[in-house]
Amino acid sequence: MLNIPEHLCQSNIVLLEATEGNLTLPASALNAAGLKNIRVFSDPAQGLPWLLENSWDLLLLDLDIPRPGGLEIISLLRKYLPESLPIIAVSTRRDLDSRRRALDLGVSDYLCKPVDIQEMLLRLRNHLSLWFTRLELDKERRLLERRVEERTRDVQKTTEMITRCLVRVSEYRDNQSGHHMIRIGESAALLARAYGCRTPWVNQLRLAATMHDIGKVGIPDRILLKPGPLDAEETQVMREHVELGYHFLSDTSGNALLQLAAEVARYHHEKWDGSGYPQGLKGEAIPLSARIVALCDVYDALRAARPFRQAWSGKEAQLFIREQAGRYFDPELVKLMDRQMFESFENLRMIWSD
Repeated sequence: MLNIPEHLCQSNIVLLEATEGNLTLPASALNAAGLKNIRVFSDPAQGLPWLLENSWDLLLLDLDIPRPGGLEIISLLRKYLPESLPIIAVSTRRDLDSRRRALDLGVSDYLCKPVDIQEMLLRLRNHLSLWFTRLELDKERRLLERRVEERTRDVQKTTEMITRCLVRVSEYRDNQSGHHMIRIGESAALLARAYGCRTPWVNQLRLAATMHDIGKVGIPDRILLKPGPLDAEETQVMREHVELGYHFLSDTSGNALLQLAAEVARYHHEKWDGSGYPQGLKGEAIPLSARIVALCDVYDALRAARPFRQAWSGKEAQLFIREQAGRYFDPELVKLMDRQMFESFENLRMIWSD
């Protein structure tokens, strides 16, 4: 008698047989080979529900079962259970067509009655070994996926920490509150989500938007910190911050977040009608990320007090945004803000007040 390897002996084997008890001998042989977890059903009305509701490792199925027939049982099991779960069919039918039908429906193997016990044990051993190998591989795959997820979270945390450091540098040079940067990130994410952008991109934009003015670290203090309006020459120097930010953030390694942040830094002063800078892009030629951040940045800037002017009210800022639809701003984004974003922007100002 063939002995089953010890690691397979705890397998849960199910025998579903015709009423006559044709699988009594195979069941005894399985016990003799060391397989002790064997469950025998002679009534499909009991066996089929059990198979669908419980865990098992191999089914030895008598295809000669009447109503539902063995082929119908196979079809049902394959519909709801893993395709690789081993099912060995046993039948009195030896014709090629019967074998093909059973194999086509998904049986793992086909034995003819009377069953050769030694052959049955060999086939059963091989299918169990393959099944447990697949289970082990699946376990390793899930473990690897968890490790990748953990590593991804670690990288994300590191990226966010570096982003906050860069933003703090910008705040220090520009005398701005960090809450302004946070509000730009959060409002840009809100607007992007309302626009229908995918969640991973929205999450990246939340971080990228906070770095939109990082290029200002390269602007001289006499211009950056000037309390009044800039003259034409000073304005030209100040405008250089978009290209400086782009070059600071450009990443040749292909980091998606830095690429998005560089895009935002470079183009967030472009205008819908083409009158912006640095390249005078027009309409949808302006990256969506920059169009979103431009609206959020201008709104937040208008709501903040400056040395040379008072803060605008929410209604005043909203009216300006509305008037600039199709000129400064993407008109579709302005419509979104009017419909559902204005109150959200104001709530952000309450949560992250300066």
